[in-house]
Amino acid sequence: MSWIEEQHLSSSNRHQRWWLGLSIALLSGLVIFVSTIVAVTGQPMAALLTVCSMVLIGISFVLYRRLHLARLQREEALALLSRKQWPTCEGLCHLESSLAKCAARRIQVLQAEIADLQDREQRLKVQAHHDGLTGLANRFLLTDRFQFTVERAKRSGQSFALLMVDLNDFKAINDHHGHVAGDEVLVVTAQRLSSAVRASDTVARIGGDEFVLIIESIEDPQEMLHIGEKLFDMLTDPITLNTGVVAKLGASIGLALYPDDGASLNDLLHVADQAMYECKSTGSMSLQ
Repeated sequence: MSWIEEQHLSSSNRHQRWWLGLSIALLSGLVIFVSTIVAVTGQPMAALLTVCSMVLIGISFVLYRRLHLARLQREEALALLSRKQWPTCEGLCHLESSLAKCAARRIQVLQAEIADLQDREQRLKVQAHHDGLTGLANRFLLTDRFQFTVERAKRSGQSFALLMVDLNDFKAINDHHGHVAGDEVLVVTAQRLSSAVRASDTVARIGGDEFVLIIESIEDPQEMLHIGEKLFDMLTDPITLNTGVVAKLGASIGLALYPDDGASLNDLLHVADQAMYECKSTGSMSLQ
């Protein structure tokens, strides 16, 4: 029980005791008054005075009772307000805490959704610019890299080389061992080509078993013959498949130089393609 409730109960008890004492005193006074009137004036006058006295006492009692009830109601309202004050604040604090937690959870969900969207965007960019099987640059990214290489070559005044690589007897691998074996050969070939060049160079797969390399900063065109021979030896090294089959392939390599053989990607690809088919027929790589 709260302090206010205790004070309210104590006050109510005091008022009840006080009113009980007042009622007894009034009744005692009324009895003495009526006895005196009866002795002095006679019974009819005593009855009239008694009725008048009781009416006055009754009116006073009703007025006092109503005033007392009004005070009790006021005290009860104050006590009720006092009891509900702190729970209401606690409720508001609890509601505020719940809203804060809800907002924090929503922020976490939004951050997770944003991270997921960014991850999807990154994957889409990779898919749009890279070959799905080998992870090498595709034709779209090759075009972009070629433009950057041209700009750097113009600033530095150096040349760069474009090589086209084609695997010999690749169709036989697919025909005899299946496309899974063919895909494995392509993946190994891509790894070998990437390991043979610098990080600044570009290796792309433009379709089937055809690959294109952009080798930057060529000072002596003759050094490309040595690079081509290195690539040829690497690509003709037998490949042991997961099935245990050893695949032996040949390779044809065509070379074109910027800007001697052309200034555009299509021009250099055309020159390198012709050189590659000449390599197939002669078995050796040469400068055009």
